Amino acid sequence: MEAVWQDLRYGARMLVKSPAFTAVAILALALGIGANTAIFSVVNAVLIRSLPFREPDRLVMVWENNRNRGRDQNVISPANYQDWREQNAVFESMAAMFDTRSNLTGADDPEEVATQLVEANFFDLLGVGAALGRTFVPEEGQPGNDQVVVLSQGLWKRRFGGDPALVGKTIKLNGRDFTVVGIAPARFQLLIRQGSQTGNQAELWMPLAFSETSRVRRGRSMMAIARLKPGVTHAQAQTEMDGIGKRLEEQYAAFNTGWGINLVPLQNQLVGAIRPALLVLLGAVAFVLLIACANVANLLLARAASRQREMAIRAALGARRSRIIRQLLTEATVLSVLGGALGLGLAIWGVDLLLALAPKDLTGLKEVGIEYRVLGFTIAVSVLTGVLFGLAPALEASRPNLNESLKEGGRGAAAGGRSHRWRSAFVVVEVALALVLLIGAGLMIRSFARLNSVDPGFDSNKLVSARIQLPASRYGENSQRIAFFKQLSDRVQAIPGVRSAGAISFLPFAGGGAATSILVEGRPEPPPGQRLTGDVRVVDGGYFETMGIPLLQGRTFTERELTQESHVVMINETMARDFFPGEDPIGKRVTIAMKDQNQPSEIIGVVRDVRHVGLETPARAMTYWPYPELVYTGMTLVVRAEGEPVALAGAIRREVLALDKDQPIADVNTMEQLLSASTSRARFSATLLGVFAGVALLLAAVGVFGVMSYGVSERTHEIGLRMALGAQSSSVLLLIVRQGMVLTLAGIAIGLAAAIALTRVMASLLYGVTPTDLTTFAAISVLLALVALVACYLPAKRATKVDPMIALRYE
Repeated sequence: MEAVWQDLRYGARMLVKSPAFTAVAILALALGIGANTAIFSVVNAVLIRSLPFREPDRLVMVWENNRNRGRDQNVISPANYQDWREQNAVFESMAAMFDTRSNLTGADDPEEVATQLVEANFFDLLGVGAALGRTFVPEEGQPGNDQVVVLSQGLWKRRFGGDPALVGKTIKLNGRDFTVVGIAPARFQLLIRQGSQTGNQAELWMPLAFSETSRVRRGRSMMAIARLKPGVTHAQAQTEMDGIGKRLEEQYAAFNTGWGINLVPLQNQLVGAIRPALLVLLGAVAFVLLIACANVANLLLARAASRQREMAIRAALGARRSRIIRQLLTEATVLSVLGGALGLGLAIWGVDLLLALAPKDLTGLKEVGIEYRVLGFTIAVSVLTGVLFGLAPALEASRPNLNESLKEGGRGAAAGGRSHRWRSAFVVVEVALALVLLIGAGLMIRSFARLNSVDPGFDSNKLVSARIQLPASRYGENSQRIAFFKQLSDRVQAIPGVRSAGAISFLPFAGGGAATSILVEGRPEPPPGQRLTGDVRVVDGGYFETMGIPLLQGRTFTERELTQESHVVMINETMARDFFPGEDPIGKRVTIAMKDQNQPSEIIGVVRDVRHVGLETPARAMTYWPYPELVYTGMTLVVRAEGEPVALAGAIRREVLALDKDQPIADVNTMEQLLSASTSRARFSATLLGVFAGVALLLAAVGVFGVMSYGVSERTHEIGLRMALGAQSSSVLLLIVRQGMVLTLAGIAIGLAAAIALTRVMASLLYGVTPTDLTTFAAISVLLALVALVACYLPAKRATKVDPMIALRYE
């Protein structure tokens, strides 16, 4: 132990004697270790840390799937769910969920709250108890006995000041009294609501009670979660559920043909979409760290060459080679630990930056931090990098040429040759790694640029939206809802600064939607499972004008069609093309299966395609009904402003309250914000990869510059001799640049081969760009070659200014 302590003290003294070298090495390592620690903090929070539920590995989400329609995780039928629950033998329990919204009123301003209706066993299934009070009991899952709620910690603190006396009291939701029976734990918010681009999370839970009509097979609108029985694997459960699905398909062919059941582990459900991007980023920062290690190794090799005489004296005095290696590795480890300490500080700052850049729906990101697992990772990486970059220099320096090194001015030619080969190899590795990282970043940036250039189908400039959900208890009649939204539209359009206003049931890029089967009148009814399908939206008269969606054919809705049911519909160009190839769709009649009693609707117009889910998702067949045709309780108001759209939010809220003092508005966003949110994951990946690639490029350039500079200093005598014998400056310049570019081109060749193999893992993250995009590969290779050329040119230029007389006295 005493020997180790001596090595540490001596190593520290040596590093203090070379402050410039020490500072550069620590900074390079800090960048690599800090970036790795920051990204690992996110990976730990999102992919590694256990969910806050009892035995989370046994929890699965249960979806319906229809591969013919490309729907792998479709919401489920209440009737099918109840059959699954009764017939399966693989689940310990199941619970259904339904996303909705509730209007919370009281002493403060009315507020819309994201709500989940859940079966009474929902919390017990997850193994989650209340932080205060209790969760639901079985009898509260019966119709008429379900006027109870559990609140999230966030809602309880924000709205009610965290008052513990709230439990047992009533609050008013949708105009009715509900008793607060409990407050959920803080981390329970990790169960994110589905289908929301804006990252909304449930803040309130109510019991879900199945009615007598829930056994009727009509529509799919729910979600389900289940807990596997002990010892039952995911594969076994999927096999049994496949069998149940086939039986139900045979029993209810008209409704279930083509539909199956898909089980998804809850952890995968919550993080599956972001997993590939995080793993790519983790690989990217690992490359940055390797490049930093290669840089520091080169610095240590150069430093070791200057310490040949010291090592020779040690060896001559009897120091074993292992003792010298241990001393040099100790110095390297001290460097890496100091770099790790600084890197940890950078990581703490970097995590905050990641939180600012990350998409809102990145699961668990609110709880990212430097906890024990991250700290252990940082320590392990620091020690490992010390060994990694210190081993080659230690091995090289531990075998000095005693005869040459102990001579006055001896230069150790043999050792110098070995050291040069090591340094050259490190440069090649740096260039190869940097090229792979730069190509990955280039692909992501090109993909993001392609995604941003996609036309959404409407003019997003100066648009603001707000969601209004009318409570059924106060607006039970269709006529009341129609009248409310008509009056609201008229009042909003009268606000100064408003150009136009409209409303739609499901706004593009805001999450949610409705779809169903569609029959074309006059054609034979297709066999079960082969009906045409399309999305369904409900709009008012001002929607298309406000959004800037052009009419391509036919007409829009008349005033009469906007006030009473008239059985007319508008469609998009995709539906016109797919449903009526080579035909004029105007005047055709289609039956849209969205009501208890479905009647044909006449197609009166065709509008331009609009992308609803995301810019990367092509438009699907779409029908637009006038509001009286299918009256929703909730609509999204969209307003086009003359000036700044956000400035209208307060005026819109006042007009809503003027119509109903207890009616809140929610999800106030500009369309630019919604479009930005839809590309947030692509932006997050492209930004971080770009930053890491920039750091890698800088480190690689420094590495090339350092090796060439050291090479010039080693060859000062040779260069002086060449020039004294008549060599031109241009010849010397070309000689040195050529040597540096040979290393660079070797690194580029290796990097291209590695990039062709590695970028394939990014295929799922790219839009409009292939993983082997020739333009990106060529452009990045040229960029890296140019940067390396500059890094070679600077020391080469310095070499041409060597005074031959001084150089010949260099020895």
